[in-house]
Amino acid sequence: MPFNGRFTPPGDKSISHRLILMSLIAGGEAFIEGLSDCEDCKSSLAIYRKLGGRAETRTGEGELGVRGLAIRGLGGRWEAPGSPGSPESIELDCGNSGTTIRLLMGILSARPGKYLLDGDTQLRRRPMERVAEPLRLMGAKIETLNGRPPVTIWGGPLTGIDYRMNTASAQLKSAILLAGLQAAGQTSVTEPHATRDHTERLINYFGGQIAVQELTATVAPVGLTLPKRFTTPADPSAAAFFLVAAAMIPGSRVTAQNLLLSRTRSGFLRVLDRMGAKVSLTMVADTPEPTGDVTVSHDGPLRATEITEEEIPSLIDEIPILSLAATQAQGRTVFRQVDELRVKETDRLMGIRHQLGALGARANADGDDLIIDGPTSFILPESLDSGSDHRLAMTLAIALKAAGADLPILGRESIAISYPTFDADLNSLWRDDSGQA
Repeated sequence: MPFNGRFTPPGDKSISHRLILMSLIAGGEAFIEGLSDCEDCKSSLAIYRKLGGRAETRTGEGELGVRGLAIRGLGGRWEAPGSPGSPESIELDCGNSGTTIRLLMGILSARPGKYLLDGDTQLRRRPMERVAEPLRLMGAKIETLNGRPPVTIWGGPLTGIDYRMNTASAQLKSAILLAGLQAAGQTSVTEPHATRDHTERLINYFGGQIAVQELTATVAPVGLTLPKRFTTPADPSAAAFFLVAAAMIPGSRVTAQNLLLSRTRSGFLRVLDRMGAKVSLTMVADTPEPTGDVTVSHDGPLRATEITEEEIPSLIDEIPILSLAATQAQGRTVFRQVDELRVKETDRLMGIRHQLGALGARANADGDDLIIDGPTSFILPESLDSGSDHRLAMTLAIALKAAGADLPILGRESIAISYPTFDADLNSLWRDDSGQA
Protein backbone atom coordinates (compact mmCIF):
# COMPACT_ATOMS: atom_id res chain seq x y z
CA MET A 1 0.00 0.00 0.00
CA PRO A 2 1.31 3.49 -0.82
CA PHE A 3 1.74 6.63 1.28
CA ASN A 4 -0.73 9.40 0.40
CA GLY A 5 -1.95 12.64 1.89
CA ARG A 6 -0.96 15.94 3.44
CA PHE A 7 0.53 16.47 6.88
CA THR A 8 2.28 19.11 8.96
CA PRO A 9 5.42 17.76 10.64
CA PRO A 10 6.30 18.96 14.15
CA GLY A 11 8.16 22.22 14.60
CA ASP A 12 11.80 22.15 13.62
CA LYS A 13 13.90 20.68 16.41
CA SER A 14 17.06 22.68 15.64
CA ILE A 15 15.24 26.02 15.63
CA SER A 16 13.21 25.10 18.73
CA HIS A 17 16.41 24.39 20.69
CA ARG A 18 17.88 27.72 19.66
CA LEU A 19 14.74 29.70 20.49
CA ILE A 20 14.71 28.26 24.00
CA LEU A 21 18.43 28.43 24.74
CA MET A 22 18.99 31.87 23.22
CA SER A 23 16.23 33.11 25.57
CA LEU A 24 18.79 32.66 28.34
CA ILE A 25 20.83 35.60 27.01
CA ALA A 26 18.14 37.59 25.14
CA GLY A 27 15.74 40.09 26.67
CA GLY A 28 12.07 40.67 25.95
CA GLU A 29 9.16 38.27 25.64
CA ALA A 30 8.01 36.05 22.77
CA PHE A 31 4.94 34.03 21.86
CA ILE A 32 6.22 31.01 19.94
CA GLU A 33 3.93 28.86 17.83
CA GLY A 34 4.86 25.38 16.67
CA LEU A 35 7.71 24.74 19.11
CA SER A 36 8.82 21.11 18.96
CA ASP A 37 7.45 18.97 21.78
CA CYS A 38 10.09 16.26 21.41
CA GLU A 39 12.06 14.90 24.35
CA ASP A 40 15.27 16.65 23.25
CA CYS A 41 13.63 20.08 23.25
CA LYS A 42 11.99 19.32 26.59
CA SER A 43 15.52 18.97 27.96
CA SER A 44 16.39 22.48 26.75
CA LEU A 45 13.16 23.89 28.16
CA ALA A 46 13.71 22.23 31.55
CA ILE A 47 17.19 23.80 31.78
CA TYR A 48 15.82 27.23 30.82
CA ARG A 49 13.31 26.89 33.67
CA LYS A 50 15.90 25.61 36.13
CA LEU A 51 17.95 28.75 35.50
CA GLY A 52 14.92 30.87 36.37
CA GLY A 53 13.11 31.19 33.06
CA ARG A 54 9.34 31.44 32.86
CA ALA A 55 7.40 29.81 30.05
CA GLU A 56 3.75 28.89 29.82
CA THR A 57 1.45 27.47 27.19
CA ARG A 58 -1.38 29.77 26.21
CA THR A 59 -3.60 30.90 23.35
CA GLY A 60 -2.20 33.72 21.28
CA GLU A 61 -3.99 37.04 21.15
CA GLY A 62 -6.12 37.56 18.07
CA GLU A 63 -5.58 33.98 16.87
CA LEU A 64 -8.54 31.91 18.08
CA GLY A 65 -7.44 28.36 18.77
CA VAL A 66 -3.75 28.95 18.07
CA ARG A 67 -1.71 27.84 21.06
CA GLY A 68 1.93 28.45 21.70
CA LEU A 69 4.56 29.03 24.35
CA ALA A 70 4.91 32.42 25.99
CA ILE A 71 8.55 32.73 27.00
CA ARG A 72 10.49 35.50 28.75
CA GLY A 73 14.14 36.23 28.03
CA LEU A 74 16.52 36.19 30.99
CA GLY A 75 19.03 38.58 29.43
CA GLY A 76 21.91 36.55 30.89
CA ARG A 77 20.81 37.23 34.47
CA TRP A 78 20.16 34.41 36.89
CA GLU A 79 21.39 33.36 40.31
CA ALA A 80 24.71 31.66 39.57
CA PRO A 81 26.24 29.42 42.24
CA GLY A 82 29.88 28.53 42.61
CA SER A 83 33.19 30.02 41.58
CA PRO A 84 36.53 28.60 40.41
CA GLY A 85 37.68 26.07 42.99
CA SER A 86 34.28 25.92 44.71
CA PRO A 87 32.45 22.59 45.05
CA GLU A 88 29.10 24.33 44.65
CA SER A 89 27.58 24.07 41.17
CA ILE A 90 24.28 23.88 39.37
CA GLU A 91 23.61 20.54 37.67
CA LEU A 92 21.88 20.67 34.31
CA ASP A 93 20.49 17.48 32.73
CA CYS A 94 20.73 17.59 28.92
CA GLY A 95 19.07 14.19 28.48
CA ASN A 96 19.88 12.73 25.06
CA SER A 97 20.42 16.08 23.37
CA GLY A 98 23.78 16.91 21.82
CA THR A 99 22.41 20.27 20.67
CA THR A 100 21.43 21.21 24.22
CA ILE A 101 24.79 20.46 25.81
CA ARG A 102 26.95 21.95 23.06
CA LEU A 103 25.03 25.21 22.71
CA LEU A 104 24.93 25.55 26.49
CA MET A 105 28.71 25.20 26.60
CA GLY A 106 28.95 28.33 24.46
CA ILE A 107 26.31 30.25 26.42
CA LEU A 108 27.41 29.35 29.95
CA SER A 109 31.15 29.81 29.37
CA ALA A 110 30.59 33.56 29.54
CA ARG A 111 28.16 33.59 32.49
CA PRO A 112 29.32 33.71 36.13
CA GLY A 113 28.97 30.49 38.08
CA LYS A 114 29.89 26.83 38.07
CA TYR A 115 27.83 24.48 35.89
CA LEU A 116 27.81 20.71 35.53
CA LEU A 117 26.32 19.52 32.23
CA ASP A 118 25.43 15.84 31.96
CA GLY A 119 23.01 13.53 30.16
CA ASP A 120 21.96 9.97 29.50
CA THR A 121 24.16 7.01 28.59
CA GLN A 122 24.12 7.81 24.87
CA LEU A 123 25.02 11.47 25.41
CA ARG A 124 27.91 10.45 27.67
CA ARG A 125 29.51 8.71 24.68
CA ARG A 126 29.51 11.81 22.46
CA PRO A 127 32.64 13.97 21.92
CA MET A 128 32.74 17.37 23.62
CA GLU A 129 36.38 18.45 23.22
CA ARG A 130 35.66 19.77 19.73
CA VAL A 131 33.55 22.44 21.47
CA ALA A 132 35.66 22.87 24.60
CA GLU A 133 38.87 23.55 22.64
CA PRO A 134 37.85 26.81 20.89
CA LEU A 135 36.01 28.02 24.00
CA ARG A 136 39.21 27.58 26.00
CA LEU A 137 40.99 29.70 23.40
CA MET A 138 38.45 32.41 24.25
CA GLY A 139 39.37 32.12 27.92
CA ALA A 140 36.76 29.64 29.12
CA LYS A 141 37.52 27.22 31.94
CA ILE A 142 36.02 23.86 30.92
CA GLU A 143 36.68 20.29 31.95
CA THR A 144 35.37 17.13 30.27
CA LEU A 145 35.59 13.50 31.36
CA ASN A 146 37.99 11.93 28.87
CA GLY A 147 36.60 14.25 26.21
CA ARG A 148 32.96 13.38 26.94
CA PRO A 149 30.20 14.41 29.37
CA PRO A 150 29.88 15.29 32.14
CA VAL A 151 31.20 18.76 31.31
CA THR A 152 32.13 21.23 34.06
CA ILE A 153 32.18 24.95 33.26
CA TRP A 154 33.39 27.84 35.40
CA GLY A 155 31.93 30.83 33.58
CA GLY A 156 33.78 34.10 33.21
CA PRO A 157 34.93 36.85 30.80
CA LEU A 158 35.77 35.76 27.25
CA THR A 159 37.72 37.32 24.41
CA GLY A 160 36.80 36.97 20.75
CA ILE A 161 38.84 34.74 18.43
CA ASP A 162 39.20 33.91 14.77
CA TYR A 163 38.62 30.16 14.59
CA ARG A 164 38.88 27.78 11.66
CA MET A 165 36.88 24.57 12.18
CA ASN A 166 38.25 21.20 11.08
CA THR A 167 34.85 19.50 11.31
CA ALA A 168 31.66 20.72 9.63
CA SER A 169 29.36 21.00 12.65
CA ALA A 170 26.52 23.46 13.16
CA GLN A 171 26.54 22.72 16.89
CA LEU A 172 30.22 23.64 17.19
CA LYS A 173 29.78 26.77 15.08
CA SER A 174 26.76 27.82 17.12
CA ALA A 175 28.54 27.33 20.46
CA ILE A 176 31.37 29.62 19.36
CA LEU A 177 29.03 32.28 17.98
CA LEU A 178 26.87 32.28 21.12
CA ALA A 179 30.01 32.66 23.22
CA GLY A 180 31.20 35.40 20.85
CA LEU A 181 28.00 37.38 21.46
CA GLN A 182 29.16 37.75 25.06
CA ALA A 183 32.93 38.15 24.46
CA ALA A 184 35.13 41.22 24.19
CA GLY A 185 35.83 42.05 20.55
CA GLN A 186 34.73 40.22 17.43
CA THR A 187 34.55 36.47 16.94
CA SER A 188 34.89 34.80 13.54
CA VAL A 189 34.21 31.17 12.66
CA THR A 190 35.19 29.58 9.35
CA GLU A 191 33.76 26.16 8.52
CA PRO A 192 35.06 23.65 5.95
CA HIS A 193 31.61 23.15 4.38
CA ALA A 194 28.34 25.03 4.82
CA THR A 195 26.23 23.74 7.74
CA ARG A 196 22.77 24.72 8.94
CA ASP A 197 22.67 28.45 9.61
CA HIS A 198 19.76 28.82 12.05
CA THR A 199 21.91 30.42 14.75
CA GLU A 200 23.16 33.11 12.38
CA ARG A 201 19.64 33.86 11.13
CA LEU A 202 18.19 34.06 14.64
CA ILE A 203 20.99 36.28 15.93
CA ASN A 204 20.22 38.81 13.21
CA TYR A 205 16.46 38.41 13.70
CA PHE A 206 16.90 39.08 17.43
CA GLY A 207 18.74 42.34 16.69
CA GLY A 208 22.30 41.03 16.68
CA GLN A 209 25.08 41.96 14.30
CA ILE A 210 26.45 39.01 12.39
CA ALA A 211 28.11 39.10 9.00
CA VAL A 212 28.44 36.03 6.76
CA GLN A 213 30.92 35.95 3.89
CA GLU A 214 31.17 32.61 2.11
CA LEU A 215 32.10 30.12 4.88
CA THR A 216 32.99 32.68 7.56
CA ALA A 217 30.56 34.12 10.12
CA THR A 218 31.62 37.08 12.25
CA VAL A 219 29.70 38.22 15.32
CA ALA A 220 30.07 41.29 17.52
CA PRO A 221 28.98 41.46 21.17
CA VAL A 222 25.50 42.94 21.40
CA GLY A 223 22.31 42.45 23.38
CA LEU A 224 19.53 40.36 21.80
CA THR A 225 15.77 40.89 22.06
CA LEU A 226 13.21 38.17 21.50
CA PRO A 227 10.65 38.88 18.76
CA LYS A 228 7.11 39.42 20.05
CA ARG A 229 5.86 36.52 17.93
CA PHE A 230 7.58 33.65 16.17
CA THR A 231 6.16 30.75 14.14
CA THR A 232 8.45 27.72 14.04
CA PRO A 233 8.57 26.10 10.59
CA ALA A 234 8.03 22.37 10.33
CA ASP A 235 11.02 20.05 10.65
CA PRO A 236 12.43 18.75 7.33
CA SER A 237 14.29 15.97 9.15
CA ALA A 238 10.95 14.67 10.44
CA ALA A 239 9.20 15.15 7.09
CA ALA A 240 11.98 13.27 5.29
CA PHE A 241 10.77 9.86 6.47
CA PHE A 242 7.42 10.19 4.70
CA LEU A 243 8.69 12.16 1.70
CA VAL A 244 11.38 9.55 1.02
CA ALA A 245 8.78 6.80 1.50
CA ALA A 246 6.64 8.48 -1.18
CA ALA A 247 9.62 8.50 -3.56
CA MET A 248 10.21 4.77 -2.99
CA ILE A 249 6.75 3.23 -3.12
CA PRO A 250 4.62 3.14 -6.31
CA GLY A 251 1.35 5.07 -6.11
CA SER A 252 2.59 7.37 -3.35
CA ARG A 253 2.17 11.13 -3.15
CA VAL A 254 2.84 13.04 0.09
CA THR A 255 2.78 16.76 0.86
CA ALA A 256 4.55 18.21 3.90
CA GLN A 257 3.15 21.63 4.86
CA ASN A 258 4.92 24.70 6.28
CA LEU A 259 8.29 22.99 5.87
CA LEU A 260 11.61 24.67 6.58
CA LEU A 261 13.31 25.01 3.20
CA SER A 262 16.71 26.41 4.11
CA ARG A 263 19.31 25.25 1.61
CA THR A 264 21.43 24.05 4.53
CA ARG A 265 18.64 21.62 5.49
CA SER A 266 17.03 20.57 2.20
CA GLY A 267 19.85 18.53 0.71
CA PHE A 268 17.78 15.35 0.86
CA LEU A 269 15.22 16.88 -1.52
CA ARG A 270 17.93 17.58 -4.09
CA VAL A 271 19.12 13.98 -3.75
CA LEU A 272 15.57 12.62 -4.24
CA ASP A 273 15.19 14.79 -7.34
CA ARG A 274 18.27 13.39 -9.03
CA MET A 275 17.31 9.85 -7.97
CA GLY A 276 14.19 10.26 -10.10
CA ALA A 277 11.47 11.19 -7.65
CA LYS A 278 9.02 13.95 -8.54
CA VAL A 279 9.65 16.85 -6.16
CA SER A 280 7.72 20.13 -6.19
CA LEU A 281 7.98 23.14 -3.84
CA THR A 282 5.63 26.03 -3.14
CA MET A 283 7.26 28.85 -1.18
CA VAL A 284 5.15 30.49 1.55
CA ALA A 285 7.53 32.74 3.51
CA ASP A 286 11.22 33.66 3.62
CA THR A 287 11.80 35.49 6.94
CA PRO A 288 13.59 34.61 9.10
CA GLU A 289 13.68 31.19 7.44
CA PRO A 290 12.39 30.12 4.02
CA THR A 291 9.30 27.92 4.42
CA GLY A 292 6.79 26.29 2.11
CA ASP A 293 4.96 23.14 1.09
CA VAL A 294 6.80 20.20 -0.47
CA THR A 295 5.21 17.38 -2.45
CA VAL A 296 7.07 14.20 -3.36
CA SER A 297 5.60 11.54 -5.65
CA HIS A 298 6.81 8.20 -6.90
CA ASP A 299 7.71 8.67 -10.57
CA GLY A 300 9.18 5.32 -11.53
CA PRO A 301 12.16 3.31 -10.28
CA LEU A 302 14.79 5.27 -8.39
CA ARG A 303 18.30 5.72 -9.76
CA ALA A 304 21.49 5.40 -7.74
CA THR A 305 23.51 8.54 -7.09
CA GLU A 306 26.61 9.81 -5.31
CA ILE A 307 26.25 12.14 -2.33
CA THR A 308 29.41 14.22 -2.04
CA GLU A 309 31.26 15.21 1.10
CA GLU A 310 30.17 18.83 0.57
CA GLU A 311 26.50 17.78 0.56
CA ILE A 312 26.64 15.73 3.77
CA PRO A 313 26.12 18.61 6.27
CA SER A 314 22.84 19.56 4.54
CA LEU A 315 21.41 16.05 4.98
CA ILE A 316 23.33 14.45 7.85
CA ASP A 317 20.16 13.54 9.77
CA GLU A 318 18.47 12.17 6.65
CA ILE A 319 21.19 9.65 5.78
CA PRO A 320 19.37 6.72 7.47
CA ILE A 321 16.17 7.18 5.46
CA LEU A 322 18.07 8.05 2.25
CA SER A 323 20.02 4.82 2.77
CA LEU A 324 16.72 2.96 2.73
CA ALA A 325 15.81 4.67 -0.56
CA ALA A 326 19.20 3.62 -1.93
CA THR A 327 18.31 -0.05 -1.28
CA GLN A 328 15.51 0.35 -3.84
CA ALA A 329 17.50 2.30 -6.44
CA GLN A 330 19.04 0.85 -9.58
CA GLY A 331 22.82 0.72 -9.18
CA ARG A 332 25.35 1.78 -6.53
CA THR A 333 24.68 4.73 -4.22
CA VAL A 334 27.66 6.19 -2.36
CA PHE A 335 27.58 8.55 0.63
CA ARG A 336 31.03 10.15 0.83
CA GLN A 337 32.83 10.86 4.11
CA VAL A 338 30.07 10.11 6.61
CA ASP A 339 32.41 9.56 9.58
CA GLU A 340 30.27 11.98 11.62
CA LEU A 341 27.66 9.20 11.78
CA ARG A 342 29.99 7.26 14.06
CA VAL A 343 29.60 9.84 16.86
CA LYS A 344 25.84 10.38 16.83
CA GLU A 345 23.57 8.97 19.55
CA THR A 346 24.94 5.60 18.46
CA ASP A 347 27.43 4.50 15.83
CA ARG A 348 24.79 5.25 13.24
CA LEU A 349 26.96 4.07 10.35
CA MET A 350 27.19 0.60 11.88
CA GLY A 351 23.49 0.63 12.70
CA ILE A 352 22.54 1.43 9.09
CA ARG A 353 24.78 -1.31 7.72
CA HIS A 354 23.65 -4.01 10.14
CA GLN A 355 19.91 -3.31 10.14
CA LEU A 356 19.56 -2.76 6.39
CA GLY A 357 21.70 -5.86 5.98
CA ALA A 358 19.23 -7.78 8.17
CA LEU A 359 16.55 -6.80 5.62
CA GLY A 360 18.65 -8.22 2.78
CA ALA A 361 20.31 -5.01 1.59
CA ARG A 362 23.91 -4.84 0.38
CA ALA A 363 25.20 -2.03 2.59
CA ASN A 364 28.91 -1.70 3.30
CA ALA A 365 31.48 0.81 4.48
CA ASP A 366 34.70 1.60 2.63
CA GLY A 367 36.64 3.72 5.08
CA ASP A 368 34.28 6.59 5.84
CA ASP A 369 32.11 6.04 2.75
CA LEU A 370 28.76 4.25 2.94
CA ILE A 371 28.04 2.14 -0.17
CA ILE A 372 24.65 0.61 -1.00
CA ASP A 373 23.91 -1.55 -4.03
CA GLY A 374 20.32 -1.87 -5.19
CA PRO A 375 17.66 -2.75 -5.81
CA THR A 376 16.94 -5.00 -2.81
CA SER A 377 14.19 -7.57 -2.37
CA PHE A 378 13.52 -7.37 1.35
CA ILE A 379 13.78 -10.43 3.55
CA LEU A 380 12.18 -10.47 6.99
CA PRO A 381 14.16 -11.30 10.11
CA GLU A 382 12.40 -12.14 13.38
CA SER A 383 13.00 -8.60 14.66
CA LEU A 384 15.02 -5.46 14.05
CA ASP A 385 17.14 -3.51 16.53
CA SER A 386 17.40 0.29 16.29
CA GLY A 387 19.93 0.46 19.13
CA SER A 388 17.57 3.10 20.62
CA ASP A 389 18.58 5.44 17.80
CA HIS A 390 15.45 7.45 17.00
CA ARG A 391 16.30 8.09 13.35
CA LEU A 392 17.19 4.48 12.70
CA ALA A 393 13.99 3.34 14.45
CA MET A 394 11.87 5.52 12.14
CA THR A 395 13.80 4.31 9.09
CA LEU A 396 13.11 0.70 10.05
CA ALA A 397 9.42 1.48 10.59
CA ILE A 398 9.21 2.83 7.02
CA ALA A 399 11.17 -0.18 5.72
CA LEU A 400 8.67 -2.57 7.27
CA LYS A 401 5.76 -0.72 5.65
CA ALA A 402 7.55 -0.93 2.29
CA ALA A 403 8.08 -4.65 2.86
CA GLY A 404 4.46 -5.17 3.87
CA ALA A 405 5.48 -6.57 7.25
CA ASP A 406 4.72 -5.93 10.89
CA LEU A 407 7.72 -6.88 13.01
CA PRO A 408 8.95 -5.65 16.39
CA ILE A 409 11.66 -2.98 16.39
CA LEU A 410 13.77 -3.01 19.52
CA GLY A 411 14.27 0.49 20.87
CA ARG A 412 11.27 1.87 18.97
CA GLU A 413 10.31 4.02 21.96
CA SER A 414 13.32 6.24 21.20
CA ILE A 415 11.30 7.86 18.38
CA ALA A 416 9.89 10.28 20.98
CA ILE A 417 13.36 11.84 21.24
CA SER A 418 12.71 13.76 18.03
CA TYR A 419 9.22 12.92 16.66
CA PRO A 420 6.59 12.05 19.29
CA THR A 421 3.72 12.15 16.76
CA PHE A 422 5.46 9.86 14.25
CA ASP A 423 3.04 6.95 14.66
CA ALA A 424 0.00 9.20 14.27
CA ASP A 425 1.38 10.59 11.00
CA LEU A 426 2.40 7.10 9.86
CA ASN A 427 -1.14 5.80 10.38
CA SER A 428 -2.62 8.86 8.67
CA LEU A 429 -0.47 8.65 5.53
CA TRP A 430 -0.22 4.87 5.07
CA ARG A 431 -3.26 4.52 2.83
CA ASP A 432 -4.25 4.17 -0.78
CA ASP A 433 -5.78 6.93 -2.92
CA SER A 434 -9.27 6.08 -1.67
CA GLY A 435 -8.21 6.91 1.89
CA GLN A 436 -8.22 3.30 3.06
CA ALA A 437 -5.75 2.68 5.88
